[in-house]
Amino acid sequence: MKWALVLSGGGGNGLAHIGVLKELERLRLKPSLIVGTSMGSVVGGVYASGRSIEWIEKFMTEEFNIREMASTMQTLKWGVGPVVRIFQAGEAINNLRSKLGVESGEKILEKLREVTENINIEDTKITFITNAVNLLNGKEKIFTEGNLAEAIRCSIAIPPFFEPYDMKDGLFIDGGFADNMPVNIAHQMGYKKVLSVDASPMRSVTRSNLKNSFEIMFRAMTCSIKNAHRKEKATVAIEAYKGAYNFDFDHVKELIEVGEQAIRNNELKIKKEFSSRLI
Repeated sequence: MKWALVLSGGGGNGLAHIGVLKELERLRLKPSLIVGTSMGSVVGGVYASGRSIEWIEKFMTEEFNIREMASTMQTLKWGVGPVVRIFQAGEAINNLRSKLGVESGEKILEKLREVTENINIEDTKITFITNAVNLLNGKEKIFTEGNLAEAIRCSIAIPPFFEPYDMKDGLFIDGGFADNMPVNIAHQMGYKKVLSVDASPMRSVTRSNLKNSFEIMFRAMTCSIKNAHRKEKATVAIEAYKGAYNFDFDHVKELIEVGEQAIRNNELKIKKEFSSRLI
């Protein structure tokens, strides 16, 4: 059966998409198309490139170190003391004054090239599409071809944390600003059966969830994005979300389990719509 899987953005919460893919494999359900934005682009893109879900889980739990790839952003949260944090905050502010973002994103792009083996989108094992926003013309860019790692890098360039990614046809930022749940892309590609997974649903949070300026900025952007975008309906829409882990990549196993549970909670519905076998 031909069907599409759409994976939303959501920062650290997007690691739940790994659990989603694990459970879909258990059910022997394989999408014909994966559409991912932001963190959904990372997980979906690496999976579509041919990496096994076991490899992705091992990599994210044992090898992936966001501190090494985005040191300034992470030390603001995990600094060792108030004096250190003051100097770190000053460094971040100076970067914003003189650069296009706190982090260049070069280390992340290098790692993306490595884990995707630097292939093009046209060469993925599963058809893959991601999106980003072109700051020069204000329009959404839908990536259906070109270097996979660079397309993902565009889709995760959330300002002001990462510099926009500069390509010959534009300056690109996080795809979530165009559409954080791009079901419409799957529809445009001719897919009538769509499973969408939202790792950043709009829910109330407590003051304790807003621990620093980054969390507040991310929350403000989430509110704006959710309120601004139209929602095209998926055949089955599920939420894979537990709490505010926007910049927390230390709870990988817990977040993966959130995705697994989200599929289990909707298993009968998913099998009914996306399985060609009798239940």
